[in-house]
Amino acid sequence: MELKVGGSFKCPEGHKAKIVWISEDKKVVAARCPREHLKKVVKVIGQTKPALSYRDQPREERKIYVKNMVFLIRI
Repeated sequence: MELKVGGSFKCPEGHKAKIVWISEDKKVVAARCPREHLKKVVKVIGQTKPALSYRDQPREERKIYVKNMVFLIRI
């Protein structure tokens, strides 16, 4: 399999990604995936009951996704 910048490669989740960088020894590839990937999960205060104090307000988890994430992949 010949690797070149602009060619296609699979990201860790199996999507079709584009190669944007290749190391000099051709052992590491940077691939940009156009699909959404989970970046992190944060806890935020829900806006259901504003009369409660700050500590007593219910918290909810919100997932943050990122598009065009670049993965460094060791071959």
